[in-house]
Amino acid sequence: MITIPYCGHDFRNPDKDRIFRPSGTNSWLFLLVLCPMIFYFPDGKEIPAEAGACILYTPGHPQHYQASDEFLNSFVHFTCDDSLPDNYGLIKNKIFYPDCVTELNNVLKIIQRESLNRLEHFEEMEDLLVRQLLLHLSRCHPLSHPRQQGRYYPELFVLREKMLEHCERPWSLEQICRQANIGKSQLYRYYEQYFHASPMDELLDARLARAKYLLGNDAMTIKQVAYTSGFQNLCYFNRFFKNKCGCTPTEFRSLHITGSRTD
Repeated sequence: MITIPYCGHDFRNPDKDRIFRPSGTNSWLFLLVLCPMIFYFPDGKEIPAEAGACILYTPGHPQHYQASDEFLNSFVHFTCDDSLPDNYGLIKNKIFYPDCVTELNNVLKIIQRESLNRLEHFEEMEDLLVRQLLLHLSRCHPLSHPRQQGRYYPELFVLREKMLEHCERPWSLEQICRQANIGKSQLYRYYEQYFHASPMDELLDARLARAKYLLGNDAMTIKQVAYTSGFQNLCYFNRFFKNKCGCTPTEFRSLHITGSRTD
């Protein structure tokens, strides 16, 4: 069970306040920086951090940082099995910039609310929320500096979410490039850099996932499933589905849907 000794959301200290814990703490500390700060490390390095930076301190590791002006951050101290954060392959005791700052700060806000209100089963909720925080961190694309996101990241991030949420629409490379105001070669290069996949591969995967879900509805024909999922050519849908799943949509419905109902 994960426990939370202390946490804070949009926490303000006096201007230019300094935190100095040379022996660290007996808990883990996840810190989300919301103002420019300077971090000091045992090897003598001084690293400036901009808003959006994060650090995950391990128990017993020295903690030393100071705000450049205003002191503002969100954080959570938590105790758990020492091996738990290692299961997520997280960066520890180093500054990094995740590409999911909003999601992380929202989770920290809910953690603080649970810690303050202490409603029924709040211990279980705190455990779940810290695990959610660690999962977000494991999925984030860590950068050494926020500017590495590049000028196209915000537009591509929003466009990607829209494309995958509405995968049934007739998306094309030309349309994506036009909306992102980017050329095809740049689209492929930056999309791969940011999301570790190609836009068309992700779009097809989203359509396939929707089709597999819709096949559970016996009221829909295979043709309706294909079109509703974004496949406008039924023959292509059947070939693509069989190539990816090892069976036709009809066989999938019989084996995985009908079969599971009779178990």
